[in-house]
Amino acid sequence: MDYEIVGIIETNNPIWEKQKKRVQNNRGKLISILPDLEFDKKLFDEKVEGLNIINKITEKSYDPAGFLFFNKIPTSSEAEIFVNENWSISVVHNGEEIGQVILFPNTRRHVKQVKYFNIDNSIDFIEEYASDGKLFSIIYYHDNKIQEIAYMNDQKIPVLNYYFYNEDINFVTISDPSILEVTHKYQNSIEFLAVQLANILQEDDTVNFSYMGIELLALSKSKSRNILNLEESPFTEDGQVKGNLLGILENRIPYVQEVKMSQDYFVALKNKNISVDKVKVIESNDRPVDSLAIK
Repeated sequence: MDYEIVGIIETNNPIWEKQKKRVQNNRGKLISILPDLEFDKKLFDEKVEGLNIINKITEKSYDPAGFLFFNKIPTSSEAEIFVNENWSISVVHNGEEIGQVILFPNTRRHVKQVKYFNIDNSIDFIEEYASDGKLFSIIYYHDNKIQEIAYMNDQKIPVLNYYFYNEDINFVTISDPSILEVTHKYQNSIEFLAVQLANILQEDDTVNFSYMGIELLALSKSKSRNILNLEESPFTEDGQVKGNLLGILENRIPYVQEVKMSQDYFVALKNKNISVDKVKVIESNDRPVDSLAIK
């Protein structure tokens, strides 16, 4: 099976068109590894097959016709929803603003987020809603610093929890919603994602990805054949080869077996005496050329 790994689907990014083309041409499947409130809508609109790791864990369903109107948000029975003169939307209780409603872009009513405040106006918690109106997550704060994200299933039960220390994720748990007990624990989000991908990908699978950030790190435990399609510059601002790319090319990151790149990037790396054994040069028609054939 062919897969394409992305953080989120960025439909306005020209690189997405290349990613989508690979999925469609290879009859493959997209795997998104970061939370995305509009993931299922994007899949539906872009006509590609795929899954999101967070949605897979929570077993969240998708209703293409669903949405949540701003005046229908589940909140205190005594609270009122007001549209202000500047078109912002407030949740008001006893004359005090206790929350704010944020809508999805290019919609006039569909709720994306409801932010609630403490008495001192610091953030208490934020409810996030998917594009179909289902509760997606609750983000908890203390002293305006994020403490925890609880990702919900369709029954509004937390299944996946990210815990933060100094605003970094330092613990992840998966719970069984039927017994409300933690069943899996991870030291950080990278470990969690790496295990989840390793559970999906098999040795005979081929994986394409385009960035050397979290997409690369999340593949560290996978036995699939992994191919980097280099879109970003291979060099830092001071002209050095980027660390992760150098690690791949020198095989210190052995779980990436191939790097596809433009001829310009290939020549620039070769001129720096960087190993190019893993490189395939992509011509303008996207046909790979064996690097050993280029003098």
